[in-house]
Amino acid sequence: MVQIKTANVSFNENGAPFSQEFDDIYFDSNQGCSQSVQVFIEANNIPQVWHEHSEDTFVIVETGFGTGLNFLLTLDRFIKFKQQTDSPLKLQFISTEKFPLSKNDLTSALALWPEYAEYSNELLKQYELHEQQQTFLFADSAVTLTILFSDSTKALASIEVPKQGIVDCFYLDGFSPVKNPEMWNKGLFLQLARIAKTNATLATFTVAGIVRRGLEEVGFKVSKLDHDKAEVENSESRAEKSQSLIATYVGLRKGKPLTGFKVREKVESSKHATIIGGGLASACAAFALAKKGIKVTLLCQDEHLAQGASSNAIGAIYPLLHQNKDPISDFYQQGFERSMALYQELLGLGYNFSHGFNGLIEVSYKDALVKRQTVFAQKQAWPENLIQAISAKQVNAISGVEVNHPGLYMPRAGWVCPPELVNAIIQAAIDTGKVKVKNKRTLLAVKALKNDRWLITTQKGQKQEQKQVQNLIICTGADSLKIDALNDMPLSIVRGQVSQMKTNAKINNLKTVLCHKGYLTPENNNVHCIGATFDKDDSDLSSRSIDDSYNIEMLERCLGDIGQWTSEDVKASKARLRCCTPDHLPIVGRIPNIDLHKQYYAHLSKDKNWHYQQVAPLKNGLYVLTGLGARGLCSAPLLADILAAEICNDDYPVDEEMLFNLSPNRFIIRDLIKSKS
Repeated sequence: MVQIKTANVSFNENGAPFSQEFDDIYFDSNQGCSQSVQVFIEANNIPQVWHEHSEDTFVIVETGFGTGLNFLLTLDRFIKFKQQTDSPLKLQFISTEKFPLSKNDLTSALALWPEYAEYSNELLKQYELHEQQQTFLFADSAVTLTILFSDSTKALASIEVPKQGIVDCFYLDGFSPVKNPEMWNKGLFLQLARIAKTNATLATFTVAGIVRRGLEEVGFKVSKLDHDKAEVENSESRAEKSQSLIATYVGLRKGKPLTGFKVREKVESSKHATIIGGGLASACAAFALAKKGIKVTLLCQDEHLAQGASSNAIGAIYPLLHQNKDPISDFYQQGFERSMALYQELLGLGYNFSHGFNGLIEVSYKDALVKRQTVFAQKQAWPENLIQAISAKQVNAISGVEVNHPGLYMPRAGWVCPPELVNAIIQAAIDTGKVKVKNKRTLLAVKALKNDRWLITTQKGQKQEQKQVQNLIICTGADSLKIDALNDMPLSIVRGQVSQMKTNAKINNLKTVLCHKGYLTPENNNVHCIGATFDKDDSDLSSRSIDDSYNIEMLERCLGDIGQWTSEDVKASKARLRCCTPDHLPIVGRIPNIDLHKQYYAHLSKDKNWHYQQVAPLKNGLYVLTGLGARGLCSAPLLADILAAEICNDDYPVDEEMLFNLSPNRFIIRDLIKSKS
């Protein structure tokens, strides 16, 4: 049996514990638990981050278990998350505590939170101080709490971790650096970095310089979080903490610094943005900005949203994956994970849209594709829960119809109804109180003003309006080619016609999306979608019977008479325009100043490896999110997060190389290297 020294605690008139060792409070009894919610729960984006988590277990590490308040708050939210989503996710909560409260003192402290009595009682039943560490189970073993009764640095050093780290989130708690300087040392920060996964988040109540510098020196990107004082003043339930620190673990950069044209300089902070567009890209951008507290005005040229490429009845969601990992596959894998997390989050919050997440099969309908499937299986570049090779028998069983070919199965992919999805996202954005939508507003002109603002001219009916805006975001899809401000972007349009086919007894049991040279979707509202055509530089939006015939013939050529369809079974068809880029990746970010790029980076035409310190010259306040091609459902949410991070000066959700691969200025840099400019 190990002898563990317990905390020397007294209780004030409100029943709140006070540490005699450190001459400090455990929490502000006047603010209830709101300060813990504000500083640790909300700052780490809990529980939203659980919707986006793709692994089996989410790991939180806390320094300073104290009264267990942070754990109880997290446990409560996790149980509610599980009830709302039926997610299989598990939570592992690891906490350190050098001087734990005795069982009697902990009982007294927890009595302050009767709303969590059920969880408190479960904790107290298991709470003993006989070993150096203790493990507790909650929520039918979905939650594991481990307390390491030791100094934080020493305790964290005892955790064995793989090279990639294990921790998704940190609560850096404990008595303040002034009261407890021994805890806040370089060794602690090194241990945090050692066990952190890349992009692990961290939140702490202290904004002390020693903490900020300590975190930055080991690879955390740190920023201050300003809490809304007006909100605090107007609500007794909110905490009075005006600032705290948040951080993301990015690691220490290896090798030479990033060359200048790949660096996006920080922008002026803002509280408002204007979005041009009415499809999926603009909806995701509006929602991402609203969740960061930005007020958004969305201007849509149509009477209703989702009238462009987002108007198809059914759209497939799946990543573009190559046999080996490469920048394109990496982006679409990350985009797919973010998209599915957002769509599941919306459904969990009660925003409904027609969908089916029962998987997608890329059918190996010819010898070349069978060989490709074999290579996929041999190389195993991707996890099985993302993509796996399956036999013809498995394809038939999983799809529910007689395909009779092997294939590559993506078990978490599927389909949605894009117009319903767009409206669900916009409604969620509006419900934040930050977003307004104005329909029948056509953008006529964009003019730069001297104060880094933009004058936009729009038309509604016979009336023209002008407005000065700080952040202008162009999410106009194929209409991007009509906007003068985007003339330097190498965009192109590709027409695609989708045919809606009446369901029948042979095909109505189809459970998964089937991809061949085109695609076939499961039934929704008694129709299946097949297609689509791929007509370059064709802007005709009228439906063509010859294209419906092409879609039917292509399906038969690849998968046989799987649907027993003729042209008589076409219930409707729709032609829309995709906006594409030369390198098959979308574009997101501020629009470059082309003339300054040519001036600053001219030497690239002689030496493509020349290193520059000069950061990319970009137009302040003018953003673009376009070029999504045929995979907007898989990419728009991640692109919107990147855009929101740039406008808010937050950490980007992708690494520096991926950010440049998506940047609008990548094309002028490549032209300079090729001496085309």
